[in-house]
Amino acid sequence: MSGFPDPRVLVRETGLPPSSPLQRVLVAELDRVLQMQTGPELPPPGDDRPFESALREAVRVRGGAVIAEYKQASPTLGPFAAGTPLLPQLQAYRDGGAAAFSILAEPAFFRGNPEHLRQAAGLGLPKLYKGFVIAEAQLAEAAACGAQAVLLIARVLKGHTAAFAAAARARGLEPLVELHDLTEVPFALAAEARLVGINARDLSTFTLGEPSAAPLRRAFPDAVLIRESGLATPGDAVASLRAGFDAVLMGEALMRSPDPEDFLARILAGLARAAS
Repeated sequence: MSGFPDPRVLVRETGLPPSSPLQRVLVAELDRVLQMQTGPELPPPGDDRPFESALREAVRVRGGAVIAEYKQASPTLGPFAAGTPLLPQLQAYRDGGAAAFSILAEPAFFRGNPEHLRQAAGLGLPKLYKGFVIAEAQLAEAAACGAQAVLLIARVLKGHTAAFAAAARARGLEPLVELHDLTEVPFALAAEARLVGINARDLSTFTLGEPSAAPLRRAFPDAVLIRESGLATPGDAVASLRAGFDAVLMGEALMRSPDPEDFLARILAGLARAAS
């Protein structure tokens, strides 16, 4: 992992209390990545940015984009959707109008599996490797599993965010830089992020807030802005999209819904009504 920080140092220096959900996830992921191989660095397949392009096209055509997430558990909720079949869920997302998939890769707390990204290859939508990246080996894993984008959490990577973003691009992955608050904006600017997420969830306690798109738009006038976490209903998603976010990332609400295809269709219908 030459040129990258020791992942043990990254995890140790987050500043999060040991009992916080994120820190517990990072410690578990550290055990996993220390056993992984970095793998060869491959040239990117091109500069078409399929994940970003899918989101921008949805904004152009529909007024907003939905990144639909597959996750079976979380540190605070436990296995709230354990056993939900992968492909039928993703097919419902696609048929309901999702622009892209987010697929959890972290196994210990989210019951994720990188293999799920491979299994989703035939569904035709670009995929985000939703993990807790602290090592180059995870970028190799994401690329090998057919992801087009990878989540980078600025709260964890801090001043190393730009290096991880460059390494992701070298492997053909689009970095989605996730911020928790505006103090982390410089990390995303240094990374030249074109996909910028704001997580409404406090990463220390996993409680929810209400982020605003306006200051992010001033900092990133040309980026795709993505609201993450805390969206429970189609109306919540529509309100965030109408309030200045380009896309929303939704997981728990879709996984809990008895009809995720209809859930997504109601978001698109709400956008259409708002535009008329």
